[in-house]
Amino acid sequence: MKKHTILVPTDFSENAWTALYYASTLAKEYHWELHILHTYNNLNFSSIKETFLEMEGLKEKENLDLKMKELSTRLENVFPSLKARTSCMFGDLSKIILDLLQDQDYRLVIMGTKGSGWAKSRTIGSNTYDIIKSSPIGVLAVPQGYNAFKLNKLGLLTNFKKSEISLLQSFMDRIERPFEISLLHVTERDRPVENQQIAFWKDQIYQSVAIKDIEYIEKEAVHRLDYHMPIPNCINWMIDKLDVDLLLVSYNRKSFFRELFSKSLPRSIAHNLNIPTYFKSNND
Repeated sequence: MKKHTILVPTDFSENAWTALYYASTLAKEYHWELHILHTYNNLNFSSIKETFLEMEGLKEKENLDLKMKELSTRLENVFPSLKARTSCMFGDLSKIILDLLQDQDYRLVIMGTKGSGWAKSRTIGSNTYDIIKSSPIGVLAVPQGYNAFKLNKLGLLTNFKKSEISLLQSFMDRIERPFEISLLHVTERDRPVENQQIAFWKDQIYQSVAIKDIEYIEKEAVHRLDYHMPIPNCINWMIDKLDVDLLLVSYNRKSFFRELFSKSLPRSIAHNLNIPTYFKSNND
């Protein structure tokens, strides 16, 4: 029987360790394997002579190999039975990950939302954002400092689009277990969704994933001078209200949720994110 593998990028930060720990817990439960990846491209080719570049490149590689060995030892101490392979590769993180996803069969990509380099102070970060947009499989982002592993209730961020059902099916196909489903919807300009539309949407989901008991909650985004409730705050309010364990977000250029990936909102939503979030691109 073929072993499933989770791809876990790391920059050796504690935030990356948080994502690796989450991935390891998931892999242990389902008897999967890990591929831990670090990429580097810190040297300036245009200003360094070739011989010096080669020497510095070797030193850099030796240093990274040592860090990876230390990380592997740390992981083995916590998860002694877990199988994990490691890679330190030169090049652009996004390109290397997308190349790996094209060539090999991975179950998930699991990444931290902050790090010491490629995602520091940019929260989701440009690299992670590029991967979310282009990845053929889902990318699970684990927030900074997250130290729990609960996977009972899924929150589906919804705008009543078919791509969201595909997202839910994709996740449930990859992680097979009974789930509770909560639908989270952000309204604007005091326009609540009609009960008939909600009931119809719940039935559509039931027909697809055979889960009948589905919660629904909505929260209005407000942008007034006296009261400000932006979309990321609405999402976190609903997550806390329903005690959601993992959020599902469909990235679709044509949908309302393209706003979640504007220049400012991904920075805000990831910075305030308090639970793991599964992103999947779907441009239907």
